[in-house]
Amino acid sequence: MIIGLTGSYCSGKDTVAEYIVKNSGFYHFSLSDEIRILMKEKNIEPTRENLIVFGTRLRQEEGNDVLAKSVISKFEANKNYCITSIRHTQEVIRLKTVKKFVLINVDAPQAIRFSRMQDRKRQGDPTTLERFIELEQKECQSSGSGQQVALCSKMADITFVNDTDNIKQLHNQIDNLLKNLQVKYHE
Repeated sequence: MIIGLTGSYCSGKDTVAEYIVKNSGFYHFSLSDEIRILMKEKNIEPTRENLIVFGTRLRQEEGNDVLAKSVISKFEANKNYCITSIRHTQEVIRLKTVKKFVLINVDAPQAIRFSRMQDRKRQGDPTTLERFIELEQKECQSSGSGQQVALCSKMADITFVNDTDNIKQLHNQIDNLLKNLQVKYHE
């Protein structure tokens, strides 16, 4: 099975992915990590804004599904994968060509997401709510090679609301989600 995670900024996609990987034996690929690898080779600082600009340029030059094609080429038979940072509709379309792919939209209210972003203190994250909103709007283009998070979310098979800060409750919600998807756990 291939589980794709899309969703709004700081909604908890990576937290959900980490739990799935740790408890279900999935392998993780992040489309943003694919960009970070290329940026590192070119000595470009991996700020959020640089990731957006670099990723847009990469999609313009190599096709809007370039990141999805990159991770698909790394898949091995009979393994389960969890893919995060899906931010363009063409990435979704490409991933949906893979057998047993399901796209999950992870979301949370904006105030919770901004608070999470402040708590994580990641390099390049905005420090004000206004800047957070501005960057989030840049992620929601409706055409072209830029990020299309809102459109990707609409393409999801399932929406998962992650509005809790109680990690045990979150894990229970993920367990229920995986059970509904008939994911077999490692013993």
